[in-house]
Amino acid sequence: MYRFSIVIPAHNGAQFLHLAIGAALQQTRLADEVLLIDDASTDATVEIAKSYESKLKYHFHQEATGFVDAWNRAIELASGDFVTILHQDDLLHPEYLEHIEKALRRFPSIKHFYSACNYIDEHGAIIKGPPEPYSLEPVFYSGKEYARNYLNGVVTNNHIHRCPGVTTQRNLLLAECTYRKEAGHIADDDFFLRVGAFTDVVGISQPLASFRHHGHSVTGQRGLLTLELARDYVFQVLFHKGNKTLLDDEDITQVQLQAVKFINLLLFQSLLYKQQEWTQKAFGLRDELDKMLPSFMEKNLPLWARKMWGMTSAKSKKNRTAAFYVAVLNAIIKSRDYVKALLKHEFTSNK
Repeated sequence: MYRFSIVIPAHNGAQFLHLAIGAALQQTRLADEVLLIDDASTDATVEIAKSYESKLKYHFHQEATGFVDAWNRAIELASGDFVTILHQDDLLHPEYLEHIEKALRRFPSIKHFYSACNYIDEHGAIIKGPPEPYSLEPVFYSGKEYARNYLNGVVTNNHIHRCPGVTTQRNLLLAECTYRKEAGHIADDDFFLRVGAFTDVVGISQPLASFRHHGHSVTGQRGLLTLELARDYVFQVLFHKGNKTLLDDEDITQVQLQAVKFINLLLFQSLLYKQQEWTQKAFGLRDELDKMLPSFMEKNLPLWARKMWGMTSAKSKKNRTAAFYVAVLNAIIKSRDYVKALLKHEFTSNK
């Protein structure tokens, strides 16, 4: 008989916390414990936790130390054989644990399970679904296959799963493959690309979880996110360059191209929003990447981006010519998106 823990790390997440807790408590296969790990919230999180006092275990941390520390703290506090991390604004569908347990019974040697998930907005409406086809049939993947599939989903923005909808053996999380704080905002992706070195993986393509996009989520704050992602992918380049991993050379090139993408986007946004500090950081990250991979970024930039970099100085406070160039590019992009939206509306409305 396996024991399952659902852990909910929270930091000032009162807006959707009731829904996350409800999803954890209303599983058709009840969790053996539900833990709420509060990373020094100052909103109504404490009051919400108290309203569920008899149904969950509440732990308050006096100092906010970030979401990765909160994940690892939650795993340490859990007592189940398997742990499911549920973010404060995400959902598990009622049958999630039931199907994970069935998969575990069928594949008892596997230590990492996932289901696909939907993307929902702040009202719970589905924005986007996972890759089709959907099936409740659990599928076995070697660790290497899983890592490659997951990376391909990241690169194409068509993830096979996200953080909600993942269940992992607690001992593996504690002793073999931990979440790394140095991986930054993509500590989850970093973990999913490494865990296959310690276990094969079983996945369910039917969405049994929901990942919420909203204005207050970190993933909803695009300007701030770009700087973090640029840093984080430079870290990934360094890691995969210095260590033997599950990824082959072609896969590692995709990771390197992600670093190029976000460093370039950082410069673009720095000029668009007149953030000189971001401009300096973009040049600094480009220098870091060039030290590891000489000329790689230059070779993989589109022509418009090469012109943008050529017009920009890390030392200048204004970069007027480059800023004007980026403003024009942004206007063109918005116009194309508007035309696409109009055409899509006209096409669908005439069906």
